[in-house]
Amino acid sequence: MNRIILLAVLSVLMLDVNAQGRADLTDHPLVSPYEGSELRRKDVKEFDEYNAFMGTDESGKEPTGPALEGRVTRLFYTKPKDRSILEVFRNYESAVKQAGATILYTCNQEKYECVKAYAGPTLQKFSGLHAMANTKGRYLLAQFDEGGQTAYVAIVVGQTFTDIHVVEVKKMDEGMVSLDAAALGQVIDVKGYVIVEGIYFDTDKATLKSTSASALTEIAKLLSDRPDLKVWVVGHTDSQGTFAHNKMLSENRAQAVVNELATNYGVSRGRMEGHGVGPLAPQASNRDDGGRAKNRRVVLVAR
Repeated sequence: MNRIILLAVLSVLMLDVNAQGRADLTDHPLVSPYEGSELRRKDVKEFDEYNAFMGTDESGKEPTGPALEGRVTRLFYTKPKDRSILEVFRNYESAVKQAGATILYTCNQEKYECVKAYAGPTLQKFSGLHAMANTKGRYLLAQFDEGGQTAYVAIVVGQTFTDIHVVEVKKMDEGMVSLDAAALGQVIDVKGYVIVEGIYFDTDKATLKSTSASALTEIAKLLSDRPDLKVWVVGHTDSQGTFAHNKMLSENRAQAVVNELATNYGVSRGRMEGHGVGPLAPQASNRDDGGRAKNRRVVLVAR
């Protein structure tokens, strides 16, 4: 029986902290700790940047992963002495899956899967994770999507302690933070596709906004770094309006991305195909603005 409860209801997030910015020593509502764990430290930043660890570069030493922005909660627990790293980690992993989250990355440092060197200092510096020992510990990064909101959960189970970091991604200006090229590629490797945050169009048009430049740059870098990768560029819309209109709009938007990458970013057209599916594959309910915003997206699918 699992000893952990994960509540995949993101509407209960965004809890208040006191005026000094200090949080009470209470668990995060999204993740309850393994039975017998004791919360030693908690730090909450209402808006901060968080480097989400998703492995290393080709050298095996330099950490990579997306830079997320939002409400960041860091929790540091003791691990029950009579429970193994594997038992505690498998409980968290199972609970994450049962809660409907997508596991983006996982590694076992005992096999040097996380870092091909001492992992402790690397994860401390990159993500502020302290539970990982140099040669022992297990890690996972998961993504929760619920009601138009997104949260990422990073968990490290070490020999003595457990880290749980929760990043509740918040919108700034026109959208979510864009993933960098390395992170886009890592998600494609795991899932076969990746949602590219940060591509914006004029309302009800296929005209790309200038604020899309950062995301387009990262797509171009991804395809440059991986010369054998070919992709379908897939446009999605919400369900407002007629199906025929949305289907055409999504087609045109996907093709606009292809054209922009080919014309101004030097990507070969032969490596990209633009297609649109309109409202046929929603990520969230179309009944509210948050869900509709989440459904309007561009996705890269590996061919």
